[in-house]
Amino acid sequence: MRIYIRHMRRAITAQDFDMADRIGIAAYLVANASERRVLETYLGPNAAHRAGLDRD
Repeated sequence: MRIYIRHMRRAITAQDFDMADRIGIAAYLVANASERRVLETYLGPNAAHRAGLDRD
């Protein structure tokens, strides 16, 4: 998971927020519960919705 966060930070530093968002959502899809909480600090509380995981 660290590599995803590292790449997200690089994209944010380069002000490529769209890329950071795409990396974060991809990471969110494969993350476990504790990793998802960390990613939500970057992606916001609606990360599950944006990743499509809140659909029934």
